[in-house]
Amino acid sequence: MIIYKKEMVEQEVFDKFVCDRCKKEITDDFELQETHSICFYGGYTSIFGDENEIECDLCQQCLMDLIRDFYRVKGQRGRKSYQKIILDNSSLF
Repeated sequence: MIIYKKEMVEQEVFDKFVCDRCKKEITDDFELQETHSICFYGGYTSIFGDENEIECDLCQQCLMDLIRDFYRVKGQRGRKSYQKIILDNSSLF
């Protein structure tokens, strides 16, 4: 026979997202979907240090502020871009 007992277990659960740049605290579900967590390891001769684990959590506004001058939009996930569709159909008229 297997007998079970109930125990109270303490565990960490999500509370809020805090942007590392502006310190904004985010708990709203829709805003949380637009946060970005960066995590990578520095490689040999990296300015971040060989094998150092680097992490950064950013809200969408701070990420845009940092990459505004050089980011690219390649269309929407799973859809042809609107401009491409117009060009493909231009021979119909």
